[in-house]
Amino acid sequence: FPSLIASCPPPPPASHRHAAPPMRPPGQSHYSGSAKEENDLARALAESAAMARHEDSKMTRLRERLETYTEFELEDVDNTGHCQFDAVAHQIKGRFANQYSGGAANAARYTWREVRRDVANWLRACGDFRLENGERIKDFLDEEDGKTWEEFTDNIQHLHEHKPPTWGNHLTLIAAANCYQRPIRVWSTVPGNDWWLQINPKHYNPQNPIRPFELAHLYERHYMSVTERKSAKSRTRMSV
Repeated sequence: FPSLIASCPPPPPASHRHAAPPMRPPGQSHYSGSAKEENDLARALAESAAMARHEDSKMTRLRERLETYTEFELEDVDNTGHCQFDAVAHQIKGRFANQYSGGAANAARYTWREVRRDVANWLRACGDFRLENGERIKDFLDEEDGKTWEEFTDNIQHLHEHKPPTWGNHLTLIAAANCYQRPIRVWSTVPGNDWWLQINPKHYNPQNPIRPFELAHLYERHYMSVTERKSAKSRTRMSV
């Protein structure tokens, strides 16, 4: 089905039930090993529990911020390495289904795969895209994501599915804002007052605002989609 990608500006399954673990004889320890191994395991479990509590606190902070200051709620998405792209797909098919070519029927089929494809194609075509500081977007390539721009864009498209997926980053957010010609607002769990940011496509006119894609970010961990609360009434009217 057709891509929703905008042209580059001129330079300038069903779930499976898991078998229950085998029963162990009465009195047998769940884990058997040396004292050092037992201590290492206990330390690892404690660290895992602390990390889980920390993640829970970040999620609580984000929910409280959205509840207090906005009319949005969280919508979780893919958590296997494609979350940023799946969050954008949720926005396309959930909030803007009629705003792109192909209409709702096309948008309804959008997943992280289609968003990865669109973003990768935009990055391929627009590696010389100039950011606000005058630098080219390709100059910010992190070699951990690809040793060359071509390899990076292939990784973003996830062409080699036997490899772990390359996570979305600030470059892919810029690309998504520009290829879909829509601002992207990201609500974050970072401490302090600077807990949201907006990425605008090039030539965006804030005097003629349009509704942005709304994403949430558990700092350094996970992106989610943000949607209007079912009971909320919009206070601000903006064009589509």
